[in-house]
Amino acid sequence: PVSYLQTQDIAKVRVQGIMGSKQSKSMQSEGIDTSNKKCDPRSEVKSFGAKVKAAVDEELGRRMMVQREVQMAVNIAKARDTIQIFGSAWAVFVSGVAGAKIAGKKVPPMAAVPVVVGGLMLGNMADMAYGNKLARVSKEAEHILDNERARLVPLKQAPVARFYSAEEKAIMFNQATSAGLLFPSSLFSRSFVPEGSEELSKEIGHDP
Repeated sequence: PVSYLQTQDIAKVRVQGIMGSKQSKSMQSEGIDTSNKKCDPRSEVKSFGAKVKAAVDEELGRRMMVQREVQMAVNIAKARDTIQIFGSAWAVFVSGVAGAKIAGKKVPPMAAVPVVVGGLMLGNMADMAYGNKLARVSKEAEHILDNERARLVPLKQAPVARFYSAEEKAIMFNQATSAGLLFPSSLFSRSFVPEGSEELSKEIGHDP
């Protein structure tokens, strides 16, 4: 005869079998492969590495964004502070010149130079502090990055030079003439090269 405990064990096994079959059917209906339940350790490591890389990139991006915003805010604040200082001095000077002119005193013509030049400089600072100068500069920088990347080609000795193609280097950088070879520097610039510098450059791996 089957005891009560054995009956309970048999019931548990049946319930577990029914639940397992239902779970397997639900996983198959969802498109999950149940033929191989063991996970590949290499795939788990790759997945974990991808998640870590994504998290690091996200954090670096946030830090760069905050650093950029802080730097831009500091530049704008500097421009506003400069306007307060030099703007006050310019306003005092212009008021003195205008008062002297109204009073009928002789004002030298050279007094117009700081008035005009100072006004232009303050206008530029005001555009930086309160206008859209930063937006215009940023749009021009976007245009340069998209259409004039050849202007940004670094020296061939720079570690980042390998990221630029030969076509990008040939567009502008390779066609430029060295400043020392332009007239009148070409008459004497290469005469002051220390002796043995070319051999030393070849030894370190730099072309002369």
